[in-house]
Amino acid sequence: MGLLFTIKYAYFWFEALALIACALCIPKFNSMRYRAFLLYLTIIVTYELASIFNWGFTNGNNLFDVCIEVSFEFVFFSYFIISGNANVPQRRLFTLISAAIFVFTVIDIYWIQGVNKLCTYAILLQYLWLIVLVCQFFFRKMQQFQSDVSLARQPDFWAHTGLLFYFLCQFLFFAAFTTMAYKKIHHFSLLSNVILGVSIVILYSCLAVSFLCFRRTTKLLS
Repeated sequence: MGLLFTIKYAYFWFEALALIACALCIPKFNSMRYRAFLLYLTIIVTYELASIFNWGFTNGNNLFDVCIEVSFEFVFFSYFIISGNANVPQRRLFTLISAAIFVFTVIDIYWIQGVNKLCTYAILLQYLWLIVLVCQFFFRKMQQFQSDVSLARQPDFWAHTGLLFYFLCQFLFFAAFTTMAYKKIHHFSLLSNVILGVSIVILYSCLAVSFLCFRRTTKLLS
């Protein structure tokens, strides 16, 4: 257990913090898209524990496991972002695009790049589409902006801010992965671990704040 308390795995505690905040605040959540975070975070924390202790890796590496994790994130975050859009035609269109990308991911894993390799084509496409979805959220937010409403009290603002930073970092990492990681460049490994760790810390910190906003909103209304 001492391994979990090293700086290298500090990001894990922010994921656990988000899970705890979600569990405490879930009675205040006013939509299913936020309640679904409890299941998502439970799975993510469990996966991270398995990753840290090298449980369940396939064929001596965890590349297939990473493909599954990233695809799971894509499905969940696509659902979370799209379901928050009040425009029904846009929701249907965005859902179809997300479904098409997921189908391509399955094809990439099993028939293009193979099970024992990282499906970088699909992963890059996933994160690119998620970035587009988040930017579309902020575009709608600017159109609906009201000066008397504080963004700092809106759960969606905090959640999407963390997601945007996370998706950008992940996209840049996987864009560089194919050209640098396979060449076994040591500095890339060190830098990528730092960047990915920071992006995870920011994402799950923002999610925790997002969950806590529901408690504050409820107190203001009561």
